[in-house]
Amino acid sequence: MGRQARSHWYALYTSVQAQLDSYEGKDSINLLIRTLADEQGYEAKVVSRMLKAGNFLKRVAGPLTIEQVSCGYAHIEQLERLHQLNREVAVSLVQSTLANQQTLLDLRNITERYAENVGTPTTTARGRARSRVAEHERRCGEALEISGPGFFGYPGGELIRVVRSDLFSQFFMIQMNGRPRAAIFVRVGDTSRKEERAAADLLKLASFARTYFEKVWYIFPNGSSLAHELAFYGLSVKALGEWLYLGTLSQDSKSIDPFKNRGRALERELMDGVDPMRWDGFNLSTQRKSHGSLRHALSDQLEKPEE
Repeated sequence: MGRQARSHWYALYTSVQAQLDSYEGKDSINLLIRTLADEQGYEAKVVSRMLKAGNFLKRVAGPLTIEQVSCGYAHIEQLERLHQLNREVAVSLVQSTLANQQTLLDLRNITERYAENVGTPTTTARGRARSRVAEHERRCGEALEISGPGFFGYPGGELIRVVRSDLFSQFFMIQMNGRPRAAIFVRVGDTSRKEERAAADLLKLASFARTYFEKVWYIFPNGSSLAHELAFYGLSVKALGEWLYLGTLSQDSKSIDPFKNRGRALERELMDGVDPMRWDGFNLSTQRKSHGSLRHALSDQLEKPEE
């Protein structure tokens, strides 16, 4: 049994997250989290929940002092579930939740009420999805025009909107002297799909696009949770910041902000040892179950000396 915890959960989140952000050691993040959690008298999974709640709170409320957070992390977890169903309602309840004016039961009841209303007709849902995509593409086009090729590392380059391509459908492209250099895909995220599956598909597209481009960018809406999930996948294959780049629209949608938040990646690695490169199968001869990770193959490839 661990020592009795004395720290306020948000104080612990702030301290642990700061250490994770500055960590440059060779040991796994999972081991580091377990060590920090033990020092504070918590189980690692509890600390991971605090990290997840704290990062969500930071996204919707910005930096806060410990005195401003009077509720428990379970309240913030419930608020995040509501946020997935109705962003506007969840945001409107942030301050009262922080002030501990919303009980867990209150938040659960509100969440359940909106969960019941999610079952809208398919045609309406598709119409709304198309509208969101079209609006995001319009805003991205305007922001890209303002930012220019220089923002992506190609001053003097030519920014092109590709309206037809058999390989990639519609996307934006930067070319220099007639040669393609960077692909820019704008994505909203499909609420009907799990973010893990969506992020995996985006990584597959990026890996394919890398055959033709030096850099691959994804631009998401402001506050996108899918950007966090893709960052986790990108870090796992050592692509993020090397050739894969993420950005989000600014709050006023007038510019593009480079996405550098790696909090979700650290959470996902800690939570049950999630490995996006894991595979499961069975031996064709013996029918015996088998599993492993493509991480080993990737590490061997990266460590192979150049000839």
